[in-house]
Amino acid sequence: MADDFGVLGNRSMLSKDSKTGAETGKKRPWLKVFETLPPQLLNAYGEAKFAKTADIAVWTDFNEPLKSGGMYMTEFCAKDPERRGIATNRWLHAMLLFCRYQKETAVQKHNESLLNLDKCKELYAEIDLILPSLEYCLAPKKAAQKSGAASLRSAAYASQEPGQQKDPTLLDQHAKTLYDWLDTTKVSRVRMLAHWHSAAGLSFVAACHHRAAQCFRYHGNKMHGDGSPEVSLTEFQEGIKVRHLLGTRGTEPPTADASACDYS
Repeated sequence: MADDFGVLGNRSMLSKDSKTGAETGKKRPWLKVFETLPPQLLNAYGEAKFAKTADIAVWTDFNEPLKSGGMYMTEFCAKDPERRGIATNRWLHAMLLFCRYQKETAVQKHNESLLNLDKCKELYAEIDLILPSLEYCLAPKKAAQKSGAASLRSAAYASQEPGQQKDPTLLDQHAKTLYDWLDTTKVSRVRMLAHWHSAAGLSFVAACHHRAAQCFRYHGNKMHGDGSPEVSLTEFQEGIKVRHLLGTRGTEPPTADASACDYS
C-alpha cells in the first residue's frame, strides 16, 4: 500500500540481486505507509530504545536507507523541500489530533486529576498557543473510503477538506510559532505529556492488545456457534493453560531456555 504522496499502482519497486537472489528495493524518495516512523519505531513487545537515545544517534539512524527501497526513515532526511514538507505535514497532523484529544472534556478532567495543578494550567495554555498554528499549517489530504480492518484503524477525526487557500504571510507566522515551540531549551508540557503517554510505544502496544482482549472477552464466541457470544471464564483459563503447556517457543515442546521466548 503506497501512501498518499507515492506512486500508486507501481509493482516494480523490488528487484533481485543477480548474485545472492535476495530481493532489494529500488531507491525512492517517497515512503509507503508501513515505512513511516510509527510502524518502524514500534517495538511489538513493549518499550522501544529510541526514547532513551540521544537525538544525534536517532537522527543518524533515521538517515539509513530501508531494505524495501526507501532512501531514509522519514522525509525530514530529504534535501528536497517538498519531501520535507510531507514529513512536516505528518507531524502537524499527529500533534493536532493529540492536542485536540487533550481538549476533550473527559480527557481534560483526567489530566487535571493526574497532573500537578500548575503543570496542568501550563499544558492547556501551551495547547491554546499552538493549536491555531497546527490547524492553519496543516495541509489537507483526501481520504479513500475504507472498510473492514482499514476502517477500524482509520483516523477518528475527519480529514480537512481540500481546496482551502492559505495566506503565505499567515503561514509564515504560524510556522514560526511552531518552530519556536520545537526549541528543546524551553519547557514543553505538551512534549512531556506525549512522551509520558506513549512510553516509547509501550502504552500503544498495551492499549491495542487490551482492546483486543476486551472484545474477545465479550464477543469471542460470536462467530463460532449459536450460544452466548461471551467467552466464559473456563474458556479463558483454558487458553492460558494450553499456552503454558506449549512452552517458551510457542509451538515447540518446552525447553530449559526461557530466554528464547518469543511471546507468540
